[in-house]
Amino acid sequence: MSILKDEIEVSPTNSLNGYFPARTSGNDDAFDWEVAKGIVIRNLFRKNLTKEMIVKEDGAPSYAKFQQICRNDFQDRLDEAELWSYLEDMYFSSDTFFDIAPECLLFNISTLTASSSKHRLGDLYSSLVQDYYNEHPERLKRNFLEQQVVSSLRTSDVLADYTGSRYSKKIDEKPFLPFLSKCFQRDIEFLSGHPAYLIRNLEGFLKLYGYLYTAQLALNIKGLPSEPESKPLYFIMENEIASLERTDLVRNGHQKVSENVELLYPYLSMTETLYDAEKCGSRIPLWDLASQLTESDCPSLKAYAVRFAENRGLPLTMDHQENDPIACLSKLLDLSAMQFDKRYKGGGDRAAALGRFVKSTEVELCGTFVRARGRAGKILVMNQDYLVLLTNLAIGENERLRLHELFDEFNARGVYFDKRSVQALIRFYERVGNVERMSDSGDAVYVRKTI
Repeated sequence: MSILKDEIEVSPTNSLNGYFPARTSGNDDAFDWEVAKGIVIRNLFRKNLTKEMIVKEDGAPSYAKFQQICRNDFQDRLDEAELWSYLEDMYFSSDTFFDIAPECLLFNISTLTASSSKHRLGDLYSSLVQDYYNEHPERLKRNFLEQQVVSSLRTSDVLADYTGSRYSKKIDEKPFLPFLSKCFQRDIEFLSGHPAYLIRNLEGFLKLYGYLYTAQLALNIKGLPSEPESKPLYFIMENEIASLERTDLVRNGHQKVSENVELLYPYLSMTETLYDAEKCGSRIPLWDLASQLTESDCPSLKAYAVRFAENRGLPLTMDHQENDPIACLSKLLDLSAMQFDKRYKGGGDRAAALGRFVKSTEVELCGTFVRARGRAGKILVMNQDYLVLLTNLAIGENERLRLHELFDEFNARGVYFDKRSVQALIRFYERVGNVERMSDSGDAVYVRKTI
C-alpha cells in the first residue's frame, strides 16, 4: 500500500502543523518558555492540575486556589494561625513558589487553551521525549514546612493523572531526529532523578535542546532517504577568540545551519501535503516518507509536481520516464522551495512570510548561542552555565567519564569542539575542580559531574 494520499490536492497556501514550532505568522506568543516547561513536566510525570485548580479571575495568581488549600492544611497543624503570613511570604511569592517542586510548573499551563499557539514549543519537546515518562516518585529530602507544601500539592484535590495527548494537534510524531530523541530521553530521565537541579536548569536544558534540534534538523534536511545522524556543529567557550583560521568554526558552525534554515518550512510543509497523518497513525518525518516510497509512486508524484508548478507559476523540467521515487520527491521539494522566490507568481508575499519564519527561528531558537565575531561571522558560543549543564548531562548516572568519552557524548548530542576549545575546556574543568588526572601523560583524564 502506498504511503501517499489517494488524491494529492494542490492548496493555494502552505501549512505546517508539526515537527517545528515556528510558522510564517503567529509567532509572537509561540515561544513562551514558562508554558513549555509546564508541558514538559506534564508529560514527564503524567500529571496535570484538576479542573478545580484553574483560576480565571483577573489579577489572581495561577496557584491561588492551591494556596488556600495549603493554608487550610497548615492551619490544621499550626498552634498559631498568625504564622501563616510568614509561610505565605516564604512559599507563595512569585519568586519562590515555582522552585518548591517540579509539579508547581503545571500552574503555568492551568489556563492554556487547546487552540493556543503556545502549545507549539511544547510540542517540539513532546516529539523528542516520545513515550518516556518518570515512573518513580522523587525521594528528595525537604524540611518539614516544604514537605507539607509538597504533600498538599500532590493530593487528588490538586493533581490528577494526565491521560490526554502529548501534542496540541492530537497526532503523534515519529521522531525526526531519532539520535537526538534518545539523548533527550536519557537526559530528562537523569534530570528527573535530581528534581532540585531539574527546576533550576529546566529552561536552559530546553533552550539547549531547542537549538540542537533546530541545527541538526537543518543539517539533515537534505539527506534523503537516510535516517538523520549527528552532524559536526562546532562551538567555542565564551571567553575564546574566534578567527578565520579556526576553519571548523566557520565551515561547520551556525553559518552552515543558516543556509538550510530557510528550507525547513518549504520541505516540512510539502511533506505534510503528500501523506495522511491520521491514516498513518502518526506524523512521519521526510526521510521516513522517502524511505517508504516505491517506483509505483512515481506517476502520482510526477502528476502532483505538474499541478503544483502550474498553480505556483513555476518552471518545471521533469523526465517523465524517470522512475526513481527519490528523484521525483526531490523535484517536488525543489519546487516547494522555489515558490518562495520573488521572481515567480506570488513569490514576493511568500518570501516575506518565509522571512518571518526564518527570523523567529533565528531569534527564538538560535539566539542564545549565536554571536557575531567580526570576520569570522556568526559563531556558536556556549557560556559556563551551559557547559556545566551539558557536562553533567553527558556524564549522567556515571560518577565520571574519561575525557574522550565525555566528548563522544557531546558529539552524540550534536555539540563539537575543535582542539583549541578542548584545551580551553580542560582548563575550565580544572578551575571548577572536577578533573582527575590518573597520569602525567594526559591519557587518563577523567571529568566528574558537579551534582
